[in-house]
Amino acid sequence: MGSLIQVDRIQVNCLVKDQFDAIALAAKPLLEKDCITEEFIDAAIERERIFPTGLPTKIGVALPHTEAKYVLKEGISILTLKNTIVFAGMGNPKESIPVQIVFLLAISNPEKQLRILQTIITIIQNEKMLKKIRDAKEPLDIYNLVKTFL
Repeated sequence: MGSLIQVDRIQVNCLVKDQFDAIALAAKPLLEKDCITEEFIDAAIERERIFPTGLPTKIGVALPHTEAKYVLKEGISILTLKNTIVFAGMGNPKESIPVQIVFLLAISNPEKQLRILQTIITIIQNEKMLKKIRDAKEPLDIYNLVKTFL
């Protein structure tokens, strides 16, 4: 999984207007590296509308993703936000989750996606780790934090 997360796919302290803007921004490095198709962004946004991905952790996290057919090369993008934005809750779509960290998943293998989600859940259940990710000033800092879990 280590090769899925690369420094150039991590963006820190970003300002976005809403969850859909966050998904589009998080997808940008994956698109630039030919990991995803152009349609991936719209598909991920549409999926977020139907199956929201906000998680009510101490520091809100969202895990947007979409179908494998939009993935050319597997990868994960990480976005930390300057402003808090609202995602609907994964388990309860009526719940508003204030999110500051987005992990955008571009995974083509469903079994692998489940393992990756489990790893990310392990990371985000650690409040100290979440604070370090949120407060990181450089992409390399987040990369070094996250790779220790892989």
